[in-house]
Amino acid sequence: MKQRFQRMVSGVLWLTSIFVLVQSSCHSNSEGANRYELKGKAVFGEKRIPFGRILLQPDTEQGNQGPAGVADIREGTFQTRKNKGHVGGPHLVTIIATDGTRPSSPDVDNSLFPPFVLSVDLPKENATHDFLVSDKAGLKGVP
Repeated sequence: MKQRFQRMVSGVLWLTSIFVLVQSSCHSNSEGANRYELKGKAVFGEKRIPFGRILLQPDTEQGNQGPAGVADIREGTFQTRKNKGHVGGPHLVTIIATDGTRPSSPDVDNSLFPPFVLSVDLPKENATHDFLVSDKAGLKGVP
């Protein structure tokens, strides 16, 4: 029952993240905004995150606007997709991570932790930034 609930919550959060990403890209007031590359490491505890995604959403509550950015995590490193980087300034960053395996059934959740959201002020230029997710935050451990 607990696994099913966790999988449902994880799915809802994943879909919400995708919805926010699509909405911000489609309805941005800054279609021609400068977008910058972001790359770095993605670590959970002391281990590289095997597989996942980083969503970079301008923080509108802090006055930032523009399209969202996205980066795929592979073996502990990430880089924004071409022309899908960030716009600089305050961002809400959502990190979604899995162990990199294909679940054996729909009831199996291979997430390393629930979607992790943090606030980051990004420079208005290409940059490197490492994301370190603590394993002491009540999150399940890396196998």
